Amino acid sequence: MEYRHERLGAIQGVLWRTMALNLTVAVLKTVGGLVTGITAIWADGLHSIGDSLSNIVGLLGVRLARREPDEEYPYGYDKFESIATLVITGIIFVTLFEVIRAGIARLREPSDAIVNGTTIALLVSSMTINLFVVWYEGRAGKRLKSELLIADSNETKSDVFVTLGILSGVSTMAIFPALAWLDGVLTLLVACAIGHVIYEIVTSTARVLGDAQVVDPRRVHAIATAVPGVQFCHAIRSRGRETGFYLDLHIGVEPTITIEEAHDVVCHNVKRALYDTFPELKSAHIHIEPNNEKGRTREGSVFATRDPYGHNGNGI
Repeated sequence: MEYRHERLGAIQGVLWRTMALNLTVAVLKTVGGLVTGITAIWADGLHSIGDSLSNIVGLLGVRLARREPDEEYPYGYDKFESIATLVITGIIFVTLFEVIRAGIARLREPSDAIVNGTTIALLVSSMTINLFVVWYEGRAGKRLKSELLIADSNETKSDVFVTLGILSGVSTMAIFPALAWLDGVLTLLVACAIGHVIYEIVTSTARVLGDAQVVDPRRVHAIATAVPGVQFCHAIRSRGRETGFYLDLHIGVEPTITIEEAHDVVCHNVKRALYDTFPELKSAHIHIEPNNEKGRTREGSVFATRDPYGHNGNGI
């Protein structure tokens, strides 16, 4: 438990530092876009603000993950992170609408923009900060085995390519002033990047709220059946998120062994093996069954009609 809290505290520290860097990039781009009159830079600044909001959601998630379950929320508070994520997604969607509108307006009425060495330096500086964030957060994610940090660093990596595209477009506009309409095109490309972020957030949040499988059941099956005394394993379910999830599974044991041995030895060893493999595992509920025909096929299951997933064997 102490290691878990130390790990989550370290992840929290990385997120705070990353958020500070993302906010710096957002300010540079937003102010720079307004000063130079280049809508694409301003839009990319809003995109970077979205990254900062994602960091806030990550911080909220880590804080909730450190909070222990209680009588009111016996499974913990993790899903509040998903609720906060949906709220932030709504804010980002409003930003997307404004960026699209600005891009279309710039296409219809191209206007002169200030493209000089300062503009180029601004974009190069923000891209350099993003590259550092990708390196720092990705390295910390691997060290702390945090899917959250790794995913966030990959999302920032996509920002580098967006900024690189804008840098190329701005450089072209500097050489060919007649291509002022290119600003509108770049702004709409940024809108596509923001739309992709929204899609990724919504789909990942839906998986958590819909209790989608978190880990491959075949991997769990291999771990469980490798433990001495386990004759079979089925009805494997996982729910939550990669940074903290729950497991349900059934294992078969020799019918002649005692309940004490089945529970205190076999079942305990399976839980230990699972926890050693998945440090993010919060709890594993294991149902013990005798290794006979009814146990293997779940023929005698009281919930057979209500539990087709586990009953028909697809839970492996």
